[in-house]
Amino acid sequence: MKVSILLITIVLTFLPVGFNCQQSASGTVRDIDGNIYKTVKIGNQWWMAENLRVTRNPKGQPIRSYFYNDDSASYGKYGRLYTWDVAMDGASKENDQGIAPDGWHIPSDADWQELLETLGGEDRVAENMKVDGLSGFNAYLSGGADFRGNYLYFNKYAMFWSSTAANKDRAFHLGISSENRWDKFAAKKNARIHVRCIKDN
Repeated sequence: MKVSILLITIVLTFLPVGFNCQQSASGTVRDIDGNIYKTVKIGNQWWMAENLRVTRNPKGQPIRSYFYNDDSASYGKYGRLYTWDVAMDGASKENDQGIAPDGWHIPSDADWQELLETLGGEDRVAENMKVDGLSGFNAYLSGGADFRGNYLYFNKYAMFWSSTAANKDRAFHLGISSENRWDKFAAKKNARIHVRCIKDN
């Protein structure tokens, strides 16, 4: 009994402050192409635990997407990269479905902020978002491409679009670095960045 109490104490000691232990719930969601994604509940939010790789919008129309270095064989497991306009499927309103499966949407800046706070704030969020982190979010440091199409930051950053526009030319993307830093940046909308979707409330 004393050993069990000691182990429980050790586990609780290393959980990040503010981390909601109810993240253990998991499930799946299917996109219009038939791809099945693992999902995870983190706090009060349901997130995809994989990067989007859909090739059609919810109406079934083909959309433009990319693989890192244009190499699906080497980088296919990290999902596809999209420009902001494609990810949003031409919409400009926060929390719009965009190219997400039905019942899901492209996360807003506020959605990302809630995730940040649930996972312990800027000091702890990166380590918990990474692959094999406590949250189950499983963020690969899989980089992206700038507005010129130059592929950058593989093994250095995990970057995800937000549905929140900064202005007519830029939108926010958020993510984590190899140095366990949380980053938010207003990128050109024609940059190529990964997408994670969040379930509608």
